[in-house]
Amino acid sequence: MAYSRLLGLAVAIASLCTSGAAFKKQSPFSFSSDGTGYQLGGPGLAPEIRVAPDDLPGVLRVANDLAVDFGKVLGVNATVVVADWSTTIAQKKLSTKPVIILGTVGKSSLVDNLVTSNKIDTSAIANKWETFSYQVVQTPWAGQDAVFVVTGSDMRGTVFGAYDVSEEIGVSPWCWWADVPPTPRQYIWVASPAHVEGPPSVKFRGIFLNDEAPALTGWGHATYKDSKYGSPFITDFYKRIFELVLRLKGNYVWPAMWSSMFYLDDEKNGPTATEYGVYMGTSHHEPMARADKEQSRFLKGSWDWKSNKAGVQAFMQEGPARSKNWSTVYTLGMRGSGDTGSATLTAASLEEIIHWQQSVLTSTLGKPLSQIPQVWVMYKEVPQYWQKGMNISDDVTLFWSDDNRGNIRRIPTANENKRSGGSGMYYHLDYVGAPRNYKWINTIQLQKTWEQMTLAYDRGVHNIWIANVGDLKALELPTAHFMALAWDRDSFDGPASTREWLKDWSRRQFGDAAAEATAAIMTTYGKLTARMKYEDLSMTPFAFNAINYDEAELNFKEWTNLLAKAQAVYDSLPSATQIAFFEVVLHPVMAGRGVYEIYTKTAIGSQYASQHRASANQYAKDVQAAFAADSAIAKRFHSLLNGKWTHMMDQTHIGYTRWQEPSSNSIPPQTYVTTSAKDALMGVTAQGSTSAFPTAAKLTLPPISPYMAPSDRRWIDIYARDNGTFSYKMSSNASYVTATNSAQTVASPGDSSDIRAIVSVDWASAPAGSSTAALTITSGSTTATVIVPLENPSLPSDFQGHVEATGVVSMEAEHFTPATTSKEYMIVPEYGRTLSGVKLPPNTDSQAPAKGPVLVYSFYTFTSASAASLTLYLSPSENANSASPNRYSYSVDGGAVVTVQPVPAGNAGEEPAGWSDAVIQNAYVKKATLGQLGAGKHELRVWLNEPTMMLTKVVVDVGGLKASLMGPPESLIVGY
Repeated sequence: MAYSRLLGLAVAIASLCTSGAAFKKQSPFSFSSDGTGYQLGGPGLAPEIRVAPDDLPGVLRVANDLAVDFGKVLGVNATVVVADWSTTIAQKKLSTKPVIILGTVGKSSLVDNLVTSNKIDTSAIANKWETFSYQVVQTPWAGQDAVFVVTGSDMRGTVFGAYDVSEEIGVSPWCWWADVPPTPRQYIWVASPAHVEGPPSVKFRGIFLNDEAPALTGWGHATYKDSKYGSPFITDFYKRIFELVLRLKGNYVWPAMWSSMFYLDDEKNGPTATEYGVYMGTSHHEPMARADKEQSRFLKGSWDWKSNKAGVQAFMQEGPARSKNWSTVYTLGMRGSGDTGSATLTAASLEEIIHWQQSVLTSTLGKPLSQIPQVWVMYKEVPQYWQKGMNISDDVTLFWSDDNRGNIRRIPTANENKRSGGSGMYYHLDYVGAPRNYKWINTIQLQKTWEQMTLAYDRGVHNIWIANVGDLKALELPTAHFMALAWDRDSFDGPASTREWLKDWSRRQFGDAAAEATAAIMTTYGKLTARMKYEDLSMTPFAFNAINYDEAELNFKEWTNLLAKAQAVYDSLPSATQIAFFEVVLHPVMAGRGVYEIYTKTAIGSQYASQHRASANQYAKDVQAAFAADSAIAKRFHSLLNGKWTHMMDQTHIGYTRWQEPSSNSIPPQTYVTTSAKDALMGVTAQGSTSAFPTAAKLTLPPISPYMAPSDRRWIDIYARDNGTFSYKMSSNASYVTATNSAQTVASPGDSSDIRAIVSVDWASAPAGSSTAALTITSGSTTATVIVPLENPSLPSDFQGHVEATGVVSMEAEHFTPATTSKEYMIVPEYGRTLSGVKLPPNTDSQAPAKGPVLVYSFYTFTSASAASLTLYLSPSENANSASPNRYSYSVDGGAVVTVQPVPAGNAGEEPAGWSDAVIQNAYVKKATLGQLGAGKHELRVWLNEPTMMLTKVVVDVGGLKASLMGPPESLIVGY
């Protein structure tokens, strides 16, 4: 898709130049009092919008929206006038107001007469799908100085043009659903050069309202009148949905279906969708435009083709008969009842079903198959039937899916890409099912969506994209991103484009001053939720290690820092903007941090209780407070705008014990210190140890090295074992080993019940090689000793690469050796759980082991290991290429090449072994034995043999690797 500018004062589109990304486009609108171009608004001045009476219904509707949108920013609405060409030119100068002509090529007498009189040239948009342009036209007819013309190639093209103008003048697509305030304008000007957008990258682009109870359904009952069948999702609701989808330049909706029947809940639903210009579909287990809930009410007999073919056929036939006059994408095929597999379906029977369904469509609609949008959704067990070989018309779109956790299961083959129906992708931003639901609030990392959906697009998935958006509310940001990517894949022209888009999106919602900070906040938020979804946190043991690498503590610190940043931006915003910022940014950060606090402090508090820390009881109180705050935060959300969003945060999310949601939130069991400290009030523990003084008289820190990870540090905690007060002093037997907080008073209860001493070493004075020092902590007659192992080896001055410390070399994937790594690899910044990901571009061919582009990692070890190991951390990508599974190869120091298939082969309808663990921790963690690895310089070479996989981290263990979720922090890099 191209965005174009007319070179010069245009009455025709004569010369086009392609600009950059959609979110980088040079807007023709300006808003100063001394602006140039054609004035569309000023104090007390709003435009007149002219629409031809012969244009399509959706155009008149959107003209009224555009008129209201001008009012939102100017304070006075535009005026809509319905008039044909003859009436218009007879008036000569229409009015003292600025004039906007809004119309569709071939449908509007206003537009078509401007074309025939050579005032505009629509050749750049004519006969294209959903394409629009807008431009200033000078002297469009005698007596009229100028007009602003918004033209579409079809009805949706015109609608998109109108809504694009709305967004450009300051009305967000999320003005209603996220309460983004309009940007006040005193003046609006538009420059002369023409702007062209379209056709879209993906033909059908939309959302699926799914898993919609309790939140969206509860809100719906409180907001709209229930249908006679008990559903709140009536036409007034869907008008809001259709408008949002169109403002996002989408055109496709799967309606809510858990307890609803779109066509029956309100008889106006179907025709209203068509009037707006939205195609309706039905989900993967609802064929022929009939809802799942219609089966239980109206199907005669069982939902089984084998035993009740006549009943099923009669039921299915009613779908196209009912919807034949409305814009519909027909779902074909069949699954079991209620989103399950069928015990009686076979590939042969499915082939029969689809052929019969197509015959019904052609006879009922009176059109050839090539003119009927139809999809067969390859969800769950369905791909196994296709894999067996089926004779299905090429007119059918093969609608592939992800694994419900954002990992695409299949990309089309070369032969499948030749089919006229093309391919589609059903992608999840929300899910109900194993291993656990995720349907509370946003947990989507935008970089992951970009990586997976550009893979899909670049490998041929161009016909349909739909995202499961759950309740929609709370998923505004990932929904906006998904739709923007579907509209214009080319604008997301590199791995960094998502961050650029996010900054521009933030600017449009919250203003220039907040854009950069908001983009940073939500990027970090995506990283933190990529580590573990909220619903998975209750799994035991707690995923984040409470001992090793300070993992749990540091992870929660990131959440706390993020909340401080989000709160600071919120506080800086105007009150009107604060509401939208709270809904989309501050609320997920605040509520998310609260859930992480509950589980993190439960795990750390349990460890503290085992050490007889009095503060363990405070941690339990903190958990209880966080649990109470969770409810308070939801109430705050529900109270916004006089209860506009009541019930939207009703979803339970704390206390999962299986895949399905708990009936209510429940606090995890807490561990308390209940016995008195009889032997000593002072307690001491050393980092990385489960032992504590006085149970252990002598403790040992992990080794300290000048080559430790930059983020790593060594500490000792001195704490109260019971309520009371004591003072301590710490001394060192080595002048080059010191500690902070060497003399303090500890008091419990209170903020000084635990004091942390950070240990540091003056390496210029410390002895070379291995040695030890000792720190002595004394309180009265009580003395604890902490041994400090020192490792001060010599590193060759010419070495470049990662350096071992404490028996481990940890390397982020993007920190390869630049000089020797192949240039074909792409770095996806801010992807995954730590820093980034590295992969081959989507259109790269499958590579033979050790024959393709290589990643090279130079590292140095001081430890000689007889049983060294290599661990690669990869994204949980599926074997998306059916002809060639994910594989990587590696070799150390020029040795034998080893090839690994991280994702086991499996049935096309089932997830591979190990999938649950991989998607819960958002990584395949693959460990291999290296055997003997001597001290010194080494070179690791890694080949990713498929473009469907992503490497995020590499760890070499020479004897010091400890258990953790995300692996050790990255080792020190020297030389580059």
